[in-house]
Amino acid sequence: MKTVMGIVKTNFKQSTLAYFIAGGLMVAAIANVIVSWALGNTGSMEIENFLYLLPILMAIFIPAGHFNKIMNLGGKRVDFFKACIINYVIVAFVVTGASLLIHLIATPLIGHFAYDDISLSLWTAFGFANNNMAVAFFQKFSFLVLLMSLLHTLTLSQGRWYGWVANVLIVAIISVFTPIAPLRAALVWFFNMIIFHSNAFVQIGFCLVLAAGIYTLSLIPTRDKRI
Repeated sequence: MKTVMGIVKTNFKQSTLAYFIAGGLMVAAIANVIVSWALGNTGSMEIENFLYLLPILMAIFIPAGHFNKIMNLGGKRVDFFKACIINYVIVAFVVTGASLLIHLIATPLIGHFAYDDISLSLWTAFGFANNNMAVAFFQKFSFLVLLMSLLHTLTLSQGRWYGWVANVLIVAIISVFTPIAPLRAALVWFFNMIIFHSNAFVQIGFCLVLAAGIYTLSLIPTRDKRI
């Protein structure tokens, strides 16, 4: 367990680029709000949405850039597998909490001073805000864990035959399922399950179970990946 936690710490320390990109865009968004206040402009700006770049970038950069470094330092593949999910759970938890605070405090303040009532917040767009905030927190958290598990697994799979199959399947689903009514209905059902389901606990459970399944599959490319 000590080795696993060491890899967790290394993953966080080596994620400077992800912090820089997500933080830079957050600063730019805040600067845009300030300039808009100064100019008396109105519009819609949800600063908290930029936070979601961090989990997305980390779920790509960690498997793409950290794996070889950690293996060369004597790390074990199974420990990397265990460590990454700990990183993702922590990041999802922190980002969800921070975005919720911004949604509840900063966004209403911005709207009061300069912005109109049009909201682009994912809390409202996904319907999470319709529920108790504690429930909404775990809805967003479970969705982010699912998203990071998927990106992690896809990134590790690139360069292997099953990675190419996964890429083709994703493109096929987007291009083929959309115009064909029965397939489109299946796609709508899937998104309802991971985002828009009327029962929050069904959505949370579905996301976590699916995330566990997808992340478990990442053990295959983790073992196959060349150093």
